[in-house]
Parts: sequence; C-alpha cells; structure tokens
Amino acid sequence: TAVFPAFALIAIGYGSVRLKILGPAIFPALNSFVYYVAMPALLIASLAGVPAVEIINWNFIAAFSIGIAITWVITGLAGRFFFKDDLAGSSMRGVIASYGNNGYLGIPLAVTAFGAPAMVPASLSVLINSVFIMTGAVLILEFTRARETGSALFNIAKVLCTNPLLLAVATGLVLSLNSAALPVSIERLLNLLGQAAAPSALVAIGLFLAGRPVVGLLASAAVSSLAKLALFPLVVWLLTLYVFPIEPLWAVVAVLMAGMPVGANAFVIAGHYGLRLEDASAAIVVTTVISLVSLSLMIILMTGG
Repeated sequence: TAVFPAFALIAIGYGSVRLKILGPAIFPALNSFVYYVAMPALLIASLAGVPAVEIINWNFIAAFSIGIAITWVITGLAGRFFFKDDLAGSSMRGVIASYGNNGYLGIPLAVTAFGAPAMVPASLSVLINSVFIMTGAVLILEFTRARETGSALFNIAKVLCTNPLLLAVATGLVLSLNSAALPVSIERLLNLLGQAAAPSALVAIGLFLAGRPVVGLLASAAVSSLAKLALFPLVVWLLTLYVFPIEPLWAVVAVLMAGMPVGANAFVIAGHYGLRLEDASAAIVVTTVISLVSLSLMIILMTGG
C-alpha cells in the first residue's frame, strides 16, 4: 500500500505517452517545474518545519552521512571501472545509490513499524539527504560542467549561488536553526507546491520511460540498485554498531532509512544535468519493486518478528 501510489504515478506518465494523451516533449518542461519550483518549495517547507536544534544527534548524523559518502564513492568507482564513467557520470551514479525515498515512503513506514518516536530520526535522515546529497551533487556536477566548458572560478561561484536547490537548502536551514515561523500564507503556498514535487517527478519518470527498452538498462542500473538496497544499509548498520553507537530505536531507523528505494529526486537531478537518466529511472523502478521484500525482511530482522 505504501509503494503502490509511486508505481501508479509512473504508470500514468508512461500510459499518457503510449496512449498519445501527452507527448514526450512535455518531459523537459515538467522536470524543470520540479527542479526550479516544486522541489525548492518542498525543501524550504521540510527543513523549516524540522526544529533542528531539538533533534540534532551527532552520532546519527555521522553514521548516516559517512554511510552516504562511502556508498557514493564505492558506487562511483564501480561506475568508472565497469562502465568507464567520467567524474560527472560516476558522481550521478553515486547520487542514485544514496538518495532514498525517505520522506514519502520512509517516514510513514518507520512510524508504522516502530511508533511515533521513530518520526524524529526518520525526519533527521530527510534533513541529511537534503543537505548532504543535494548540496554535494550540485557542487560536483556544477564544478564538472564549468571545468568542461572552461568557465572561470567566478562563473562557477555564480552558478552555485543561484542554484535553486542550494538556495532552498540554505533558506530552510536558516529558518530551522532560528526556529523562525513562516507566515501562514507562505507556509501553505510552499506546502502546496512541495506536494506537487513527488507526483510530478514520478509522472516525469513514466514519460521518460515510454518507448525506451527498460530491460536493457537493468545491467547498468544494477550497480546503483545493489548499492542502495544492500551496501548503504550494511555500512550504516556497521557504523552504528561499532563506530557511532546510538540508542536502539535511532539505530534501527537509520538502517531502515538507508535501505529505502531510490527517491524520485535523484531522477530530477539526473534530468536537469542530462546524466544517467536511464539509470536513475530504472533504479527507481527496480529498487521500489525489490523493497517490497527487502524492507519487510529488514523490519523482521530488526524487530525479531
């Protein structure tokens, strides 16, 4: 029941093209709407709504962030070795392997499995996703793009300072750290736009997949998919067990959040930069299917029943 809406939205986008209701040309426009409007609104609303000073757990942050970094590096190196990726391509493969569907799938699942107290660590994982992965991806990809085009350092800084995702993360963090309350009208506007981000991104995936041989993409997407569902949670589990010990509830939620399927935002970033769109779309579909089993097994193992 938790993953069905995701599949349904992808199917709607796919079917809209196959039935000639929508043309494939709408994909760039829809992806741009998510990247420049809906996702920034979602990031600001989500980060501003989390009282950062009340939920900061440094061991949790360290374990989850280092888990992201290790997964990112190993997956990127695998891409360079097996598929001859360049820096941008391997970085995007790392984003796919580490950016999980923590907000729309992870939080409801964690609360259902472990009760209301799981909301706090689950929300913190969303915060880390937004700050660490979003910022890291944009920094690396913008630097790579500028280096390839011969842009000066000033132009790189200009692009980074005007990037909507980085601006949204910075705005959300400032509001969160200062416990600032948004005006009700602005908060509702951001929430409405933010609610459009995930559905629009999932429909865009369906638009992109229409007419493409998805089965042929599975070999390339397999690296990111395996890293997302197996390597990332394994690394986080080992870190919380031996390096950054935290209370049991926070530890199991950290592992569960690490094992979430690939999030649609990875596809949005891939679409904006024109990198690994096939891998991102295939990995989202594959990991979401497998997560029906993998997440169930993970919860059983962690709860003992």
